[in-house]
Amino acid sequence: MGTDRVTVADLIFDRLDTDGDGVLAADDYRASADHVLRSYGMGPSSPKGRALIEANLALWQQQAELVDRDHDGMITREEYREWVGSLPPSDSGRPSGTPEVMAALHAQFNVADRNGDGLMDRREFVVWRDLKGVPAQTAESSFQLIDSDGDGAISWNDFSDAAHQHGLAALLYGPR
Repeated sequence: MGTDRVTVADLIFDRLDTDGDGVLAADDYRASADHVLRSYGMGPSSPKGRALIEANLALWQQQAELVDRDHDGMITREEYREWVGSLPPSDSGRPSGTPEVMAALHAQFNVADRNGDGLMDRREFVVWRDLKGVPAQTAESSFQLIDSDGDGAISWNDFSDAAHQHGLAALLYGPR
């Protein structure tokens, strides 16, 4: 696996490992959703809250089946790296997200879309990425990749299309 994929795998792993114990488990995926919801002042029983929690837990189920080789209920960093390395490339040749990854991101997108208009403006996008430790300048660069028409707002379709064109990691953690 190339160093770019290892770097991306480690970035995602570290952000998902909410308790810092060096492995991923269902509790990490739930805690990640709870953190996003708290950051936006939403509860887990709100419609957007339920959707995010369900998407994160579905992502955990999929990854536990595919990534947890020894079926011990935990995903190690090495298992996660191997899985990221096996993802099919996007049009850019970089890893693209599975349907479960995209569903979890879509649920996060909807939470970050504060006014519910189906669009995320630059500020909303930068705040969303800041929750995952992405510096504002890096998020700004990612936003520019996604906002191909330059209107200052992105829809979920814009995000999905850009993920296929540039690779998901470039959108989430900045162009490389």
